[in-house]
Amino acid sequence: MDGPLQKVVANIKAKSTSPADLTVLLTDLMSCEELLIKHMPQLDDLLPVLDPTTHTLGMVFILNCKAAAVPLGNLHAVNIFLQQCRRMLLGCDPLQVKLVPSQFVAVCMKLSAAAIAIKSPLSAIRPLRAAACALQPSPAHFTPLHAECVKLCLLSKCYYAAQPLLEQELLQIDKDGTHVTPRDLLLYHYYAGMVEIGLKRFKSAIQYFTLAFSAPTHVLNAIMLEAYKKGWLCSLIEFGELPRVPKYTSTILRRHVKSASCIAYQELSEAFLAHDINSLRAALEKHSSALQADHNFGLAKQCIDALKRRNILRLTRTYLTLSLENIAEQAQLDLAEAEKYVYDMMSSGEICASIDEQQGMVRFNEWEERFDSQSTVNGMEQSIGRAIALAQKLQEMNLQLAVDHNYLSRVSSQDRSHSRWEDDVNTTLNR
Repeated sequence: MDGPLQKVVANIKAKSTSPADLTVLLTDLMSCEELLIKHMPQLDDLLPVLDPTTHTLGMVFILNCKAAAVPLGNLHAVNIFLQQCRRMLLGCDPLQVKLVPSQFVAVCMKLSAAAIAIKSPLSAIRPLRAAACALQPSPAHFTPLHAECVKLCLLSKCYYAAQPLLEQELLQIDKDGTHVTPRDLLLYHYYAGMVEIGLKRFKSAIQYFTLAFSAPTHVLNAIMLEAYKKGWLCSLIEFGELPRVPKYTSTILRRHVKSASCIAYQELSEAFLAHDINSLRAALEKHSSALQADHNFGLAKQCIDALKRRNILRLTRTYLTLSLENIAEQAQLDLAEAEKYVYDMMSSGEICASIDEQQGMVRFNEWEERFDSQSTVNGMEQSIGRAIALAQKLQEMNLQLAVDHNYLSRVSSQDRSHSRWEDDVNTTLNR
């Protein structure tokens, strides 16, 4: 480590003790970025002598300079960078992080790209999860690192690792404090929906995809379109119906999904809603290329299993007793497959039934749950509590909106435009 870099390290150590000193240090570091870039090969010697808990600001600047020059094709260089980022992110000071959100996010994004480049996304999940929490102004704030971390969980197929982030109630946005963009929000909900698909939680996946494709827009967005397609298939699997599209969904997206470009999903839906397994298989085979291009072929194949179960479930609403042969015939299954599905659905609690193996008869029973158990009461109380909390949050958001300068200016402008239009109409009618 030569003289100029020694001075940088000494300055970082001396001015990382108080908020006032950190402000001065920030100015100093911004002025010596060219020096750090000039001495790029020696930067690896600076980081070990700094402590992440007290020297976060300096380490972020050094790693940000390194991030622009790390060759993703060099395995040794990437591994060193990953170790350096991991050490800083797992021990960083949130107060110092919030002074340099742009540089901090850039370092984290490079960390993610490096982990993906060496096919080790799992190694970056824990550091990025810690980084997201450090960048948040509050636990309710969304950051671009939320989307990036969920993406890594998806790529590593470690879906449960995303749970701590997905369980956060993210209701706030701070564009200046976190450098978040609308694209980050869309990607977060899209990736979260895919994680929920991996966990077979299709209802939750539909909610995430709906938040993605119903976002306000005046142009067709690829993320929103892909979210709609996946939500379309998830809705068939979970509810046996087309997705419920909110009224505020953009008109351009509504028109596009009805066009010929989505014919594969339209024909799959028609076959599914007709309860025809053979037609569904034919549609799946016919449009396999389009579905594979959308990376939705595996999800579409699950519609066949869902339709088989739904066909059996429909029989429980019509018959009290039915032979396995009749179930197989009406559900379009062979005998062994019908018996297997009935057993599986009984085990999973989808139907309440009993099988007389000697006579080959299935008796569909009513559920014994009387909804008077303590677990039912506890579940109801939890639901009521969530509803009350949601109502309170909506009220708080309404109050914040009522005093928001940008919102009030826009509403006032719209009112003036509407008033002028009415005046023009009245003038025209009076002539």
